[in-house]
Amino acid sequence: MSGAPLDLLALDWPHGALRVSPVGAMLAELVFHLPDGPFAPFARPHWSPDDPLLGALPAHLRHLGAEFVCLPFGVGGPLDAIAPGWGGFGLELCNDPPHGPAANAIWRVEERGAGHIRLTLDYPADHAVRRLTRTLAVRPDAPALDLELAIDVRRATRFPLGLHPILSLDVPTESLRLQAHFRRGFTYPASVPGGAMGAAIGRDFATLAAVPARAGGVIDLTRLPKATPMEDVLQLCGVEGAVEAVFAERGAVLSLDWDQELLPSCLLWMSDRTLAGAPWDGRYRGLGIEPIASCFDFAEPVSLAENPIAAAGTLTCLAASPERPTFLRYSLAARPLPGASSTFRSDCTAIRSVKRSLSVT
Repeated sequence: MSGAPLDLLALDWPHGALRVSPVGAMLAELVFHLPDGPFAPFARPHWSPDDPLLGALPAHLRHLGAEFVCLPFGVGGPLDAIAPGWGGFGLELCNDPPHGPAANAIWRVEERGAGHIRLTLDYPADHAVRRLTRTLAVRPDAPALDLELAIDVRRATRFPLGLHPILSLDVPTESLRLQAHFRRGFTYPASVPGGAMGAAIGRDFATLAAVPARAGGVIDLTRLPKATPMEDVLQLCGVEGAVEAVFAERGAVLSLDWDQELLPSCLLWMSDRTLAGAPWDGRYRGLGIEPIASCFDFAEPVSLAENPIAAAGTLTCLAASPERPTFLRYSLAARPLPGASSTFRSDCTAIRSVKRSLSVT
């Protein structure tokens, strides 16, 4: 991705403001207007997407918006300390590009209205997927967004699919609380790059409050961030209801809800001050809360196989037919934390900084 920066698409309403980038159709910025002030829950990259030091980095990492779509979901790559029962599935394979064209290509703007933006992306002619249509619509009377992804395919096919919201972990220690109901959780079945895993490798668990810890015992991952840097990936299978992040310092709650018949799992990616080298430089602080039909973030062949997650009863890919589009609907909504005092920070600087660095239309 080179040349002049692409314009961001602006959408403001009484309860918030958002900016969308044509790169990956990324929701690049989102601020909710709550009674006690603005609430900007998403992580932001501290680097410029046009930095020449980033070289051939995939577009979704150069831009790294607040929320985007991944089809096929997954990255993959070489791993160490693979857990028993996980060998032979091709965990070392890679998607090209990582997280698929959806997360990296430039989408076409099809429609812009007072309360919505619609973008489309045509896949290569030899791909089973023909076109994606992504619609972001605000609720005029609430601090909330309703999003829809329509998937048109050329032939019957299966693929891993995921959504990729990334929340900010740049908050006081253990001041962010996660609330999620799920049937069964799995820790990452290998050593996560970064060398700062809190969770044990290749274990299962029933609650985020007691995840098997690499140092022994358990670790409470309902309260983030931890005092020390951490890099962890968990998969929550059989999710029921919305996943919520309570930002105690800001006195606000972010709720993420989606069609769990299509995406039955949620991947938690906790990346807090660990990844070295460009563009991370040990400074990035993000929490991915990622609805998926996938086997962790492994490459597409792993999710299509009878992997251990699928064998345990959770779908790791989505089936689609050319007879009709597949529609995935989900929402992002904010609300004040009941009983919270006015402790919001003014997070409108996120929107202002984007306006200064990129032209907004």
